[in-house]
Amino acid sequence: MLILLFAYNCGIEDKVKEKIDAAFIEISGKVTHDGNNISGALVLLVEGTEISDGLALSNGSITINNGNYNIYEVEEGEYYVVAIEDNNGNLTFDEDTDKFGFHGVDPSNLDFLPDKVTVTDEDVENINIIYLVSL
Repeated sequence: MLILLFAYNCGIEDKVKEKIDAAFIEISGKVTHDGNNISGALVLLVEGTEISDGLALSNGSITINNGNYNIYEVEEGEYYVVAIEDNNGNLTFDEDTDKFGFHGVDPSNLDFLPDKVTVTDEDVENINIIYLVSL
């Protein structure tokens, strides 16, 4: 009991809470195309934007029926967020049938460059992907 009181009075509890919170950083958002929710899309944190790079994967998730996704246990850093609509469910990007899109791309505003997402010590919300394209 004395140890707990000592730890509490020394601020250790706050430091432990900060470490725990930092370990559970999440990125969340929604995937849509032409205003329609995309269910079952793979949403990945990647280091580059070139498909030929193999999209070095950091972490990922799958969208639910309303197009929302949450990626948990994200480490601090800079990422691109890409969604892949895997229409045949084979977990392989098929150029003929599958579509992909990056956060920050919005052709209606002539914005064709993906935005990087910077993760520090807080959750990052509203990282939406609104446009998917086939190759």
